[in-house]
Amino acid sequence: MLSGSPIYAQSHWRARLALVCTRRVVRKTLVAALVVGSLLTLLHQGDVLFSGQITRRVLLKVLLTPIIPFCVMLLGAFLNSGAPGGMQDLRAGWAAIRRSMIIAALVGGTIVALNQGDTILSGGVTPLVLVKILVTPCVPFCVSLYGAYIAYRTAMAATIG
Repeated sequence: MLSGSPIYAQSHWRARLALVCTRRVVRKTLVAALVVGSLLTLLHQGDVLFSGQITRRVLLKVLLTPIIPFCVMLLGAFLNSGAPGGMQDLRAGWAAIRRSMIIAALVGGTIVALNQGDTILSGGVTPLVLVKILVTPCVPFCVSLYGAYIAYRTAMAATIG
């Protein structure tokens, strides 16, 4: 049985990595990381930045924030480049949405814990903080789903061209 062999699995992983590491996917991932990273920074650190209370901790968060959407988009593209059954398996459908929801829960929860954890633990959750907490998982969901779409488009372009 071919599908159970280690050689098949190894070539499948390599094909998925090759698809995700194309110039087109990496370029679009970098642009998305800058845009989404900026939005996340404004969402979570905007009030601190505009008040001028910039500490080393805030500066570190601002500089590291674009790494999150970069990694999430590549992860979404990689996970959703899935089984080699055909192009219809790569199409962004319910499986891609389900994977993106899982990524959103994990990554969104991590982002909330890092940026708002101290506020939650101290019991100082204001309506603004609640909005930040509720909006945050939407960002990795959209970025992951966009990564799946880019992987699909890249695979389509490679098949056609």
